[in-house]
Amino acid sequence: MLTALQQWLGDQIVPLFFVGFAILMGFALVYLSAKSRRSSLARDRSGRTQETFVEGLAPYGFDPDIAASTYRYLQERQRGAFPILPTDDLDRDLGLDENEVKTTVRDLLSEMGREYLPGQLDSPLVTVVDMVRCIQASPRRVAPAHRRTA
Repeated sequence: MLTALQQWLGDQIVPLFFVGFAILMGFALVYLSAKSRRSSLARDRSGRTQETFVEGLAPYGFDPDIAASTYRYLQERQRGAFPILPTDDLDRDLGLDENEVKTTVRDLLSEMGREYLPGQLDSPLVTVVDMVRCIQASPRRVAPAHRRTA
C-alpha cells in the first residue's frame, strides 16, 4: 500500500510542478502588467499638477479648495504614484477599495467642514470627479449658536 501511494505521488509531481509554475508565472505577469501601467500613466501625465487638476474642474463650477484638497489627499495619503486626473477610476486606476473610498470621503468632509450624509448619493462613487462632486454637494457644518446667560 505504501509503495502504491509513493508511486502515485511520484507520478503526480511533474504535473503539479507545471501547474504551480503556471500559477506563479500568472502572478508575475499580472504584477509586471500593473507596474508597466503605472509607469506608463506617470510618463503620459508628466507636467500635470494639482493646479492643472483644479483648473480643469473650474469651468464646471467645482470649488477650487475642494478640488485641491481632494487631489492632495489622494496624492499624499492614498499614495498616488502618478498625477491624478478627474476621470481616474477610484478602484481601477487608484486602487482604492470601497472602505478606502468611504474613509477618504469622510476625511475630506471633515477637513472641509462639511457634514457626512450617507443617503445623499443615489449612485456609487466611481471616479475622482464623483468624489469631488459628493464633497461639494455636502452641506457645510453649522456651528451651534451659543446661548447667553445673564
